[in-house]
Amino acid sequence: MNDKLKVISLFSGYGTQELALKYIGVDYEVIANCDNFKAANECYDALHTTQNGNLGDIKQVNENNFPSCDLLTYSFPCVDVSISGKQEGIKEGTRSGLLFDVERLLSVNRPKFLLMENVKNLVSKNHYEAFKKHIYFLRGLGYSSYWRLLNGADFGCPQNRERVFMISVLHGNPDDVKQKMMNVDRYKKPKVPMMSFVDSNIDESLFVDCPFTLHEAKQNTVCKLVARRDDINYDQMRRIYSLDACSPCLTTSGSPQIMTPDDRVRTLTAREGYRFMGVKDSDIDVMLTTSLSTRAHIALAGNSICVPVMEAIFSEFFVDYIVEKEPVLSNQSNEEVND
Repeated sequence: MNDKLKVISLFSGYGTQELALKYIGVDYEVIANCDNFKAANECYDALHTTQNGNLGDIKQVNENNFPSCDLLTYSFPCVDVSISGKQEGIKEGTRSGLLFDVERLLSVNRPKFLLMENVKNLVSKNHYEAFKKHIYFLRGLGYSSYWRLLNGADFGCPQNRERVFMISVLHGNPDDVKQKMMNVDRYKKPKVPMMSFVDSNIDESLFVDCPFTLHEAKQNTVCKLVARRDDINYDQMRRIYSLDACSPCLTTSGSPQIMTPDDRVRTLTAREGYRFMGVKDSDIDVMLTTSLSTRAHIALAGNSICVPVMEAIFSEFFVDYIVEKEPVLSNQSNEEVND
């Protein structure tokens, strides 16, 4: 039996990486987390216990005093890479450029495992070269890396959320790393609609009293757009989705709009937002005891990572650390060249 897996999460949010480890029964301990977003830290502290606490602003973290760990996760800011952002890229001085601070920490410290997650646009023609430079940097340190584009909707989340996931293993065999990442497909499931994850007893404040025009949804799509609001012009804010398919990708800018069975329009509850990320109700209960508003919870969920995708990845790489899997609880009724 291995010792406990020692974990540090950078840009930790409310700790979805730690939840994924817990849900598959990995014997782990959190050495530290690192985030300077107050709302995220309030939820993180409600859910998790760390040995060294929150390291705070990553730019202020001293690489020479960085705690030792086995797994380092880093979902660095996507704002300068995302299609909804300014497309300034991974450069010094940008939020996405905080990736260079990760490299600074890794230049002195060598955890056995690294997990990176970011938006799909990271591997677009605009940003792929910068991403490859990061992979080459890791290779120079002795890491074998492999990335894949994975959708939370393929792993039990009722949400169309494609993200880049990359695992890196220090002195790992490249073929073994690739094979384990390809094995993640074994954990894929049929897509599930939002209907099974939403509640019926909803606060009236979440309903939107607006005129809308119904139209026939396209067939064979992950999400079903069934109507558009008539009172606003910005198309993305006009869209209304059917509960009979997946939600569009949650974001920090607000909840998607859904059509209820009685043809009313509403936004998501905080609980529903976290369920769409694969968080269990027992952990959602804890986060809902914090001071955050519904809007803040939705934004926090929209800035996090689909837990079941990481469960699949961790199940392949950390099988030696699994001691007892948590009981399954219901949450209510392209590959390109890897360098």
